Amino acid sequence: MPDLYQTRPARDTDIPFLAPIAEATLFPGDMLPDMMAPALSGDSEDLWLVVEQDGAPVGFAFAQPEALTDRTWNLRAIATDPGLHGKGAGTALIGAVETRLAEARLLVIDTTQTEDQDRARRFYAARGYDHVATIPAFFGPDEDKVTFVKTLT
Repeated sequence: MPDLYQTRPARDTDIPFLAPIAEATLFPGDMLPDMMAPALSGDSEDLWLVVEQDGAPVGFAFAQPEALTDRTWNLRAIATDPGLHGKGAGTALIGAVETRLAEARLLVIDTTQTEDQDRARRFYAARGYDHVATIPAFFGPDEDKVTFVKTLT
């Protein structure tokens, strides 16, 4: 039986499909072209992956190497179509990120303590990420930074 989801490197033609997903889940979709441009042009090591269902992009992940570290990467964003939450697209995507970063030592993920991030925190914990830190009021007076880490090698 074929996999329900396939992953691949992002392309500039994905942006119209991914922008509404970004808008619905993380940040304004019109930020994507500028965010993706360095990786798409080969001017950065940033990793952008897309998850597809039936050939259509239904989510994305964005990771960057952390400066001045020994093979540490930060998963800056992971998002899937809200209608697919809990249906395996995110699991396929984070698995592809981990596979792609096989030479990385650590993968760091930052989120918040806010209620709208409950599902994300449970998602990371269920996939073997350890909650290692909380920095109070990092993003704002009422928004803590909650950090998860997974050792990859």
